Amino acid sequence: MDERRIPPKQKVLTAIKKVLKRYLKIESQDRLADEVLRELRKEDKNYVITPTRVKRIALEIPEIEVKAKTKKSINLQKIEKCPICENEIVERKIKNLVGKEIIVGYKCTKCGYESDLEAFMPMKYEFVWKG
Repeated sequence: MDERRIPPKQKVLTAIKKVLKRYLKIESQDRLADEVLRELRKEDKNYVITPTRVKRIALEIPEIEVKAKTKKSINLQKIEKCPICENEIVERKIKNLVGKEIIVGYKCTKCGYESDLEAFMPMKYEFVWKG
């Protein structure tokens, strides 16, 4: 039986760019991962990759815009890290009429993910080539 192999980051990055240049827009993380894997397996049929790794590498490519469609959450808990790229997330605050700061949402310091107090968890990702 052949050994599964993890492709180097640079090969994945190149495959992501190639796929998105071809399609311009892919509307799911799983589909992007499937297309990237298909591209990688042209070189080595034993390559394997997870959709999460593809997403994380895609987030690092300036020519790619990653959008997240979110689902509503009634009991929103405090967000500790970005649900998209797992980097630091900061609270968006405003002052109310009595001058007290209140949290109105969250924003990622890296990828730009924003959330109000209801829309929270990403349901579906969209990858757009803007290069």
